[in-house]
Amino acid sequence: MKNTVNEIWRIVLITILGTLGSMVAGLMKYGGEVFVPSTTPFAYFLAYGFGSSCIFAFYHVKGLSNSISAAMVMGAILFVGISLLMPVLYSAIYSFGVMIAVVILAFLFERKLAYMKHWKFIVVGIIFGELYVLLTLAVLLLTKASGMSAGAFQQNFFDGMIMGLGLGLGIETAESVIHSVELHQQAKK
Repeated sequence: MKNTVNEIWRIVLITILGTLGSMVAGLMKYGGEVFVPSTTPFAYFLAYGFGSSCIFAFYHVKGLSNSISAAMVMGAILFVGISLLMPVLYSAIYSFGVMIAVVILAFLFERKLAYMKHWKFIVVGIIFGELYVLLTLAVLLLTKASGMSAGAFQQNFFDGMIMGLGLGLGIETAESVIHSVELHQQAKK
């Protein structure tokens, strides 16, 4: 029971702080529009921020297989919710594309970027920026649309980048709190 409670508070902390980081980034760019469920900033910063935070949390606490399961569940939930804002194809590409990419990113964050200590959020921001551009390109290729301006790609890059920076900062903060609590518990033994 104690182990389950320990895992739950860690998952909740990482999810909340990651989502708050993403939300703050959205507030700085779009203001209160991030709280309007019928807007793209809501999808980009709150919905995808929450989903991404959940996946990072599950990866940190439960490992790769559980984070893959969380990604599929979050992708399905986001697909249903976001399809009210975007065409169904766009919603599917973004919902599952972001969630699957976040599993890979969580692996990098925990394993390959561990040596960076407190600067991983910069890499997360850049990868999210590129991810949003690649997903926009996928939408264009699948819908055979043409004429999208470079400005639209730039906008998606910067939205993804600041969302990723906020998310990464929130997750790093949560991991620092968890590490501090672990050190405190070890010192008491």
